[in-house]
Amino acid sequence: MGLKEVLKKIKGKRLLVYGDLILDHYLYGYARRISREAPIPILNFEGERYELGGAANAAKNLAALGADVVVAGAVGEDEEGEKLLSLLSQWGIKPSVVRRGRTLRKMRILAGGEFTKRQQVARVDWGNGFDAVVPEVSGGFDGGIISDYGYGTVSPEGFRVLKGRLPLTVVDSRNRLKEFKGATSATPNLPEFSALLGKSFMKVEEVLREGEGARAMLRLKALLVTLGKKGLCIFEKDRPPILVPPFGSEQVVDVTGAGDTVVAVYTLALSAGASFSQAATLANIAGGISVMKEGASTVTPEELLEGIEKWESLPENRR
Repeated sequence: MGLKEVLKKIKGKRLLVYGDLILDHYLYGYARRISREAPIPILNFEGERYELGGAANAAKNLAALGADVVVAGAVGEDEEGEKLLSLLSQWGIKPSVVRRGRTLRKMRILAGGEFTKRQQVARVDWGNGFDAVVPEVSGGFDGGIISDYGYGTVSPEGFRVLKGRLPLTVVDSRNRLKEFKGATSATPNLPEFSALLGKSFMKVEEVLREGEGARAMLRLKALLVTLGKKGLCIFEKDRPPILVPPFGSEQVVDVTGAGDTVVAVYTLALSAGASFSQAATLANIAGGISVMKEGASTVTPEELLEGIEKWESLPENRR
């Protein structure tokens, strides 16, 4: 089965996303002068928008590719919580949430001149997180994602529920991977991989040497390590590691949410029967497309198909 065949099979797969649900708030302005009160630009307000963030962004990426998605987590009984639930509904994502506390919100302030590219100049966060939520899991799911941003929603008990009732579980966790041993796979980035092993990695060759040991320690079937502009590595038991080179332009627009795109496409491909290396390659292509867009973006099936065709046209990838 090739990558195009995998893409055809992902539509309609039923996935559960369990994790920290965040409301992303983007505020735009342009700068014409510096404040007299402090050495900072004065922004003239242009507009704002709200997007799904955190585990909700992973769910949005799944929905954008035609998956049937349920999210499990918590949102506050506040205006931000209503906005988040409304956005989930707009994407056709089914919520299975606890209502309590204050909704997690991240406001990113983006500024630029009238004829220059916007840059993020500040971020303001609301909400300190939630007590752990244990998801209710019925039958019929093709797989699940644990999207742990470190705000307390995800617990080892909740992980055990998913692991016991889902055919595959993929973990994306900020520095808590050791608490989720025995998952199908995990997708740490390089800083998270370094934190896991307690050492700093500067070279790809070092990651290639240490990756199998990390996979074995976590009792995973496969470990995917994202390396930013250097691509990603996939480690499977009893197989040599595979380094997948980066896809797309080096002129990155915004890396916000790229990890959510990678874990979503990787998990969705696995649920459709792809091998770990195929799923990693497809996720790599999707990540390369995502970072060329502003904000926490998604990838459409049409964009992914075009990306596959470009990938397969490269001389080193032709068979």
